[in-house]
Amino acid sequence: MMQKSKIAALFLLIFLLTPLAGATFPQTGAKTIGGSEFDFPSDALSRGPALFALAMGTSRENGEIQQQHLLQWQAYLISSTSYLREWPLYHFPVIDAPGFIQGVIRRGIAKSYEGVVDADKAAVLFIKNARKFSEESAIPIDNQATLVVVRSNGSIAGFVKGLPSAHSLEKLELLANN
Repeated sequence: MMQKSKIAALFLLIFLLTPLAGATFPQTGAKTIGGSEFDFPSDALSRGPALFALAMGTSRENGEIQQQHLLQWQAYLISSTSYLREWPLYHFPVIDAPGFIQGVIRRGIAKSYEGVVDADKAAVLFIKNARKFSEESAIPIDNQATLVVVRSNGSIAGFVKGLPSAHSLEKLELLANN
């Protein structure tokens, strides 16, 4: 019985550390919260691998909750001893909204990040088809904040969901080393 649990744990570890085969983010034009043009994800990866804080909610309220959870992740990383605290962390709310209100949404999000997130480290991604975005990146839309390890070539090494914890940080470190 002990042998079966060790094998199951080994398979779980392999699953968690296996890169998401072929998963990448679709190229998308955006503007940073500071108003600069931004090519997602290539501009964020111009200096190497990065962490992406994705808020992909199914409602405004859930998106705001995820945003708060991702700001907690940022604070958690900064206060940690993990080498990942040196990696760039970009915040990307993913929103499906008509063009005429996108500026209002971007300004509102920029205000909520003011003094906490650098203006060049966040951009609102206005996506026409969130489900397609989710499928291409292999990241489910499930109303949980998502922290993603992205390699410099744009491939997604993996992700964690939810609030920060020592276990989730350990998983991110393993993904970053894989």
